[in-house]
Amino acid sequence: MNLEEILKRVEKPGRYLGEEWNEIRKDPQSVKAKIALVFPDIYEIGMSYLGQKILYFILNNHPLFLAERVYAPWIDFEQRLRSQKIPLFSLENKIPLYEFDVLGFSLLYELNYSNILTILDLGQIPFLSEERSFKNPLVMAGGPAVFNPEPAANIFDLFLVGDGEEAFIEIVENFIRLKNELKDKEAILKELAKIKGVYVPSLYTPYRQPKSSLSAVRPTRDLPEKIKKRILFPFHRAPFPEKIVVPNVKVVFDRVAVEVERGCPQKCRFCQASNIYFPPREKSPSYVLQNVLRSLRLTGYEDASLTSLSVSDYPYLNEIVKILMSKLGERKISLSLSSLRPRGLSSGVAQSIIKVRKTGFTLVPEAGTERLRRVINKNLQDREILEASQNAFSQGWRLLKLYFMVGLPTERDEDLEGIVNMVKEVIRIGYKILKTAPRINLSISSFIPKPHTPFQWLEMEGEKILIEKHRFLKSRLKKYRFVKFKDHPIKNSLLEAVFSRGDRHLNQVLLESWRRGARFDSWKELFRFRIWAEAFESENIDYHLYLQALKKNAILPWDHIDTGIKKSHLLKELEKALKEESTLSCLEASCKDCQGCSFSSLVKKKFPEKVQIPEESYPFFGQKTEIVFRYRAFYSKRRTARYISHIDLINVIQRSLRRAGITVVHSKGFHPKMIISYLPALPLGMEGKNEVLEFRALYLFSEKGFISHINKYLPSGVEFFRLRRAKEFEPSLHENLKTFVYSVDLESQEIKRFLEEFRRERGDSLSNDWKIIETLVCDFINGFEEESLERIYLDRAANKLFLYLAYSSQKSIRPQEIVEKIFRVKNPVFIMAREKVLFKKVFKLT
Repeated sequence: MNLEEILKRVEKPGRYLGEEWNEIRKDPQSVKAKIALVFPDIYEIGMSYLGQKILYFILNNHPLFLAERVYAPWIDFEQRLRSQKIPLFSLENKIPLYEFDVLGFSLLYELNYSNILTILDLGQIPFLSEERSFKNPLVMAGGPAVFNPEPAANIFDLFLVGDGEEAFIEIVENFIRLKNELKDKEAILKELAKIKGVYVPSLYTPYRQPKSSLSAVRPTRDLPEKIKKRILFPFHRAPFPEKIVVPNVKVVFDRVAVEVERGCPQKCRFCQASNIYFPPREKSPSYVLQNVLRSLRLTGYEDASLTSLSVSDYPYLNEIVKILMSKLGERKISLSLSSLRPRGLSSGVAQSIIKVRKTGFTLVPEAGTERLRRVINKNLQDREILEASQNAFSQGWRLLKLYFMVGLPTERDEDLEGIVNMVKEVIRIGYKILKTAPRINLSISSFIPKPHTPFQWLEMEGEKILIEKHRFLKSRLKKYRFVKFKDHPIKNSLLEAVFSRGDRHLNQVLLESWRRGARFDSWKELFRFRIWAEAFESENIDYHLYLQALKKNAILPWDHIDTGIKKSHLLKELEKALKEESTLSCLEASCKDCQGCSFSSLVKKKFPEKVQIPEESYPFFGQKTEIVFRYRAFYSKRRTARYISHIDLINVIQRSLRRAGITVVHSKGFHPKMIISYLPALPLGMEGKNEVLEFRALYLFSEKGFISHINKYLPSGVEFFRLRRAKEFEPSLHENLKTFVYSVDLESQEIKRFLEEFRRERGDSLSNDWKIIETLVCDFINGFEEESLERIYLDRAANKLFLYLAYSSQKSIRPQEIVEKIFRVKNPVFIMAREKVLFKKVFKLT
């Protein structure tokens, strides 16, 4: 597999390298089951998903399992794989997909479904379950989207509904055993269907019903009519990965994220997640503290986050935030909280969080008026939202994110006007406190009546009306230039709604859309609704049927998936919504009065405990002093590390320093950062053999001790080899730079190809390579007038061309441009290296 050649020609090669810190790479020959954890979107998004991190940790902890990661390749990489006839492979051992025993897809979002087909096709695996034998990998899926599995049911052998920590292991153990015993796929799937939480679509038949235009399913054999979701309980010390993989490229959520609670006690009627992850289960606060502190030490991250669907409902929040910030502050590590409801932001929590740096502050009113918030059971008053914004501005936040939906049930003009008034009032409060305009990120999405919610029977608002509502909000707020309006494309929302509410007939639409070119439909720049419209038409399906209201006595396409929330309860909540009546949360209501779920024995079960502060050792390296020393550290960036961009390399080095306990002086202010100076950026793909950085520290390091220590914490391809303490009279790194020395590999295939073409063009088959190269270099020098090129010479012994370029803070010719002019090689950075840097001579004045 010539992966190297492909990496040279794609936009972000770092997505496909692997070799990250904490990557787990097992010997494939030493295990009984090889599992690919597949995320149907790009690396930067998939690496942000906590569910995959948990499964990666749990499965690899099993002595007989190997779990490796696979992500959807971006368009350029897909094209290269096809042209080179290379199958899609995993990151760790570069195993082709077809060699795995199990492919486990994480389905979070319906608009990723076309990427499932791309991954299977590139992995040389048949699309449909019926086309695959027991010799093919078992193709399964889990995640929130499988709570209506029907639109993709023909693709998967089975779905895992619910929590995967225990169930995934049970499925794989049984599959490997059954595969050896039965050697028949249908017989294997029948046995796997007996596992709680497993849905095997091939054992269920779709049928039309008189009360609905959509089809439902029923079992063909002696199987349960409903699939009960899998629930992990007890949860307070559920296995959690502390040694998570640290990416070498920036990903969407690039931090340590620790789950403090699964499920949500609130009962927002639009929210599918609160129902599918029900019941709410808390993590032990001592365990949370241990997870956060250990993970930060093992990863070197500068940010940590406490996550749950409603983190402000976590009963130990104030206490653990206070403890964490007392420990993280001295290391300049920040803390953020996800899904914080306004009433959950106490001044104590806010003051603790901003001790290091101000992370994002988000308010999610969802609707513009208290009336409409009662309809959706978002129990927030205007006063609470405005008080929360006032609290945030008072603590120094200048950017606020506000999230609203349009197209909600019973929405009126005054509700849209309420959004405008709310934003204006937040701006007024910001002006008053900050004495300048606050920055507002306003996110507007279109409401989708999702399965397993009280609104599942309602129709989705029409496209034209939604367009008008988005236009109204933009027009009313356009004069505020500091309000950044972000809306989700309406066509995307329509397609998401169709597939989230769809039945098994949509499988053929999905296949046809992919064949017509559908890829990355969640990405604005690649989404083409026309492709989908043509596919619906070719299959004689009117997609509007899936957006219409559904009869309350009909069997719905997803009714065979049992979330544990009673359908009668959802109907009752719908009735209350239309009457504008609110419902108490699980924290306030008694199970006896509610009777809405089948988990009453778990909902109120608590594991009260006193918070214990873990004695987590996080030693500092070096000898502490009262003097700030200035150091210059020399390192190389070679092999696969050359595909890491300059900005990403900065993160790699800084996280390595944190892992090693090497404390660097930070900047002051709201966003403290390590004060480190680097050389000008290397082009992506060029090796650096003698790179330099400069930093300050209140610690004394010996060269041998520092080099030996830091290299234990660096990912592959980056290595330090020298440390020097700068003298007081020496200028800063950038003031001291004089010349950069670059080399060109004259033995490379690119140069050889050029020389062959050059001979053909000139009809010269006699001249040797060196004569041609010398002539070309001389011709270039004679025609080159810039003073930045100090020297150029050929080294026959090394078979290299060396360029000496003077350092300038102004724009000047780049070394690769010189090579392009001499050899007509496009983007020659991959055959070049920065060999070293020459410094100005500095003398101490006496």
